[in-house]
Amino acid sequence: MERRKVFLLAVLPLFAAALALHLLSGFRLADIPGLVSAVLRFEAESFDEAVLLYQRLPRSLIAIYVGAVTAACGLVLQSLVRNPLASPATMGVNAGAALFMVTGTLVFGLGPKLQGVAALGGALAGFISCFAVARFAGRRNDTRGLSLILSGALVSMLFTGVTNAILLADPARRSEFLSWVIGTINHAYVDRLILFWWIGAAAIVAFMLLARPLTLILFGAEKAASTGVNVLLVYSIAILAAVSGAGSAVAVCGPIGFVGLVVPHIVRPLVGNNLTHALPASMATGAIVCLLADLFAREALYPHILNTGLVTDLVGGIVFVVIVKRFYLSPVHREAA
Repeated sequence: MERRKVFLLAVLPLFAAALALHLLSGFRLADIPGLVSAVLRFEAESFDEAVLLYQRLPRSLIAIYVGAVTAACGLVLQSLVRNPLASPATMGVNAGAALFMVTGTLVFGLGPKLQGVAALGGALAGFISCFAVARFAGRRNDTRGLSLILSGALVSMLFTGVTNAILLADPARRSEFLSWVIGTINHAYVDRLILFWWIGAAAIVAFMLLARPLTLILFGAEKAASTGVNVLLVYSIAILAAVSGAGSAVAVCGPIGFVGLVVPHIVRPLVGNNLTHALPASMATGAIVCLLADLFAREALYPHILNTGLVTDLVGGIVFVVIVKRFYLSPVHREAA
């Protein structure tokens, strides 16, 4: 209880510090008061102020949105499927959204609004494909849920391969998506954030409204049903919200992988499994992770800028190995299996 209170009290100052670093790194200390004033009046009177308002601020907003929504979706997916490796990146959601958006744009010529619709459809298709492959592989006989994650990896590789093939088939336009498909937080994508932010917001509202019944479901569907929870309805709404929220994040800036996997494992030991507390903590932590990852991508090799997705994939891949070793390869879990 004490640890949870400390974390919940600390997470907002940490978020404010990460946001300040993301916005103001690289500027001279003497210029910071003027830059803060420019943000408050939302008017640029110098080059530095223009950089802050029209490049740094949009990047920060995108990073906050993607980090918060993806982390919340990852937490809910892990809770619903009862698998510590579940996330939009490992269950085909991100890859499906990327495939449908690239296909819709390059093959069918969809405009920005319909690109978002395509991304949502692809996210759902990726999730359904993951479960279909897992069921075909005998998921019901897999008590540890490993087949579900392997199915997600297979679906993601397949969808990513098709996406790359479509990009290679259209050399004239593939430059539009070469950076996006790896996952990149860029101020140029702020128009997409304006178009799709409400989808992630709606998903988060749904999660918060369902936080109590989702927490009860963690103790077992039968126990939750005995308290009056409509388990099937809650499952359906939560899954749809998680897939839609993750798909909207991909529609904005491409697949930023592993945030939805890593953040719940940071938050859960500190605040517990009660989603009433874990959801806001995950959203704040996800925003912090994305802000810091984008800051590193922007500043580490300056003047060259890395894709934010490369940074999250590097860190997330290492954490993925640690989680696999802990939950699937440790002697305790091998004996339990």
